[in-house]
Order: sequence, then structure tokens, then C-alpha cells
Amino acid sequence: MLRIFGHFIPVPAVLLGIAEVLLVAAAVYFVAPPIVPQEFLQAGLHAVQARFALGLSLIAGVAMMAVGLYNYDVFLDRRVMVIKTVMALALVTPLAAVVVLVGRNFLISPSDGWSLLFLKVAFAWMSCVLVTRMVFLKVSDSDLFRRPVVVVGTGVRAARIARLVEQGTKRYFVPKAFVHACGDLRLVMGAPLDLDRTKDEYALAHYARELGAREVVVATDERRGMPLGQLLHCKVEGINVVDYLTFWERENGRLEIESLQPSWLIYSDGFRLSPINAAFKRAFDIVSAMGLLIFSLPLIVIAAIAVRVESPGPILYRQERVGLGGKPFTAFKFCSMRDDAEKDGTPQWATAVDPRVTRVGSVIRKIRVDELPQLFNVLRGDMSFVGPRPERPFFVEQLTRDIPFYAERHAVKPGITGWAQVNYPYGASLEDAKHKLAYDLYYVKNRTLFLDVVILVHTVRVILFREGAR
Repeated sequence: MLRIFGHFIPVPAVLLGIAEVLLVAAAVYFVAPPIVPQEFLQAGLHAVQARFALGLSLIAGVAMMAVGLYNYDVFLDRRVMVIKTVMALALVTPLAAVVVLVGRNFLISPSDGWSLLFLKVAFAWMSCVLVTRMVFLKVSDSDLFRRPVVVVGTGVRAARIARLVEQGTKRYFVPKAFVHACGDLRLVMGAPLDLDRTKDEYALAHYARELGAREVVVATDERRGMPLGQLLHCKVEGINVVDYLTFWERENGRLEIESLQPSWLIYSDGFRLSPINAAFKRAFDIVSAMGLLIFSLPLIVIAAIAVRVESPGPILYRQERVGLGGKPFTAFKFCSMRDDAEKDGTPQWATAVDPRVTRVGSVIRKIRVDELPQLFNVLRGDMSFVGPRPERPFFVEQLTRDIPFYAERHAVKPGITGWAQVNYPYGASLEDAKHKLAYDLYYVKNRTLFLDVVILVHTVRVILFREGAR
């Protein structure tokens, strides 16, 4: 994993993205010949052509990221890869058409027309993607891009790591061995080495070297009897040593609530937002909200008319939500439920097939149009464009009582979209709230403008594939 601006990104995804951007840029450069013959070509025109090719390839890369083509699960299902590649092509096509149309005066040779150049660019992009994906599929099942690790522990925590490998959900690492220590239960098949019994202070370091492991993960259930000498020698010999919670956060993009301790939150890196970064984030919120408001204005008008036609009640639904610092605010949404949705006055979780949702409400919920009025909350400063989903006071009181560290998610402004929303389906239960909190705390801990942009790009995927909509 690479940590870029506080956010963990898989090395294979980074390498694949760089390879595809450079390959597409090179292909576009050669299929878009300038209008001037080679022998009379000016040096400046070469630079213009190179910038055009690189810019177009970056647009294609963002489109591929937006539909999830760099997610690991794509490489486990070729059908999904084909579908998402077509979706990326649908996003790239109009943008490429505009770029090619603007640059046709200096990029098209006398024998080429705008349409021919556009077809060349599209063909170059598709060919490059097919090549890189075929190569990556060949090596994705090997250990080439997986970090070899030795796990110290054979108990509950170690079993969770082993389960990740068995499920195939996270395969950016490969456990070479599980070493028994600290009197752990033997829930995982352990290695011959037992740190509770060995007298050799260098045993763990030597064993890791023999297996070719570059990292030791401390995943014991108990801290008493920790083999500090063994771990120290690993560190001194250049083998990275990481604790279980940090490893879990890095590999899964979320915190593990069950094992979370206040001391780890206190001493771990993160939870910082300087005044300058806060000002940039606020400016980013305002620009994003205004841009989306202008872009989606026709959709907002259509949704408002549809809601009014179906129901004689109000178009907008005002509801009290909990925001920054636990303070309540009024959130705006399009009405998507019947007026008597909570006739007994008791708040209720939304369900997969909720009978309270109207026909128009069902449509606007699936494409997330019902949340567009919250852009006004962003402009007012009640919400951020990116952040944890705001909950109602009734549920916040219940969840704070039942889930440890739930109140810490209110250290930042709630958002229209967020890390939990793009990584976990719509939550409608206590267990769902616990899973989403793991992602929310990851965001609170690692929030940066870079992570906000990553979340916005992934939000496109969520909307296009209706992931989590209810």
C-alpha cells in the first residue's frame, strides 16, 4: 500500500493507472498527427501535441476510476470488467469528442477529418485498455504485487486476517506464516515457531528472512507477554513491524470497531486539519455545491414537479439532523415518502422494500436526486460536500449508547456523500451503523482534500451502478 496524502492506495492500482495513462498518451500522440509535415515541424507543436495526448489520457483515467475499474473485485469477474469498461467508454466519448473538436485545427492532418481523428483516439484508448487488462489478469493471481507478511498471533485477530485471504476480498498481502505468541488460542494453523517457548531473541527476524517476509504484523489478542525483544530485532534488521489495528486500517480502508482502543486513537497519526486546509475544504465545498447546483438545476425542477404532481403535500422535507459537534440542524430533502410515514411519531429505519416510499420517491432515491436540496445545507455551512452521513437525533442517541466511539464521527461536518456511502450499502440497522462507523472514523482520521476528491470520483460509480440506493 502507498500512503498518498494520508490515504492508503494499493500499489497494483497505482502501477496499473500509471501504465494505462502513459500507454494511452503515447498511442494518442502517434494517432493524432499535426497538420505540418514532419520536416517542417516546429518544436512547440510537439509540446502541444504531447499535452493534448496526456490530457486526454488523464481524462480517460479519471473516468475509469469513476466506474471502479481500478477496484480489485473487477479482476475477479471478467464480465464486470467488460461492463465497467463500456461504462468508462461512455464517459470518455463525449469528453474526447469535445477535446478533439477544439484541437482539430493543429492536430488534424490535411487527409484527416474530425470524425476520423475521433475514431482513431477511441480505438487507441480501447486497444491500450485491452492490452493492460489482459497483462494484469495474467499476473493478478500471482504473488507479484502482494506483500509477504508474518503474522504474530493465532487467535481471534489472526483468524480475521486469515479470513480476508480466504474470502479473496483483500489480496494485497500474503501471510507466509502465523506465529504463536502471548498465549493466544490456536484458531489458525500456526508455524513451527512458538515465541512463548523459544529462547532465541533473533528467532522471529531469522524466520521472517527465511520466508522472504518484509513485514511483521502483531495481531495477538493479549498484550501481556509481548515478545518485545523479537520485534525490536526485526525492526533493527529492516523488517517493518506494524500493529493489528494499523494493518487492518491500511488493508481495508476502515477501522475495526471491535478491537479499537482509545490509546490507539490518541497516539496514532491523523485527526489533524490545519486552518489552511480547513479554508481550502470550505472553498471546495462552496465551489462543488454551486457547480452541482447549476448543473443539476433542470433535474431539480423536474423532481420538484414530479413530487408535487404525485402528492399534494410539501415538495421539500425538513428534518432535524445531528451535525458538527453534535449540534442539531435542519436538513432539506425532496419528499420521497407518504405524509403518514411516521404517523405514530416514532422514527423508523428505512428498509430494502419500504412501503412508505412513493412511486416518484422510489425513482429519485435510486439516482440520489432526493438529496440534491442538501446542497443548500452545504452553502449554509451546516454540511460539507463530503463527510459522514447525518443521522437523526433519535438514532444518534441510540447508536451512541450501543456503539463505542460513535460520537467521534461528529468531529467533522456531515456530508452529502462520504467514505462510508461509497464503500458500504445503505445502512438500516444497528449492525449496519457499526460497519459504516468503521468507514466514517477512517475518514475522520485521514481526511484531506485529496480523499474528498477520491470520494467524489467513487460517488459517480455508486450512482451509475445504483450501489447502496434505497
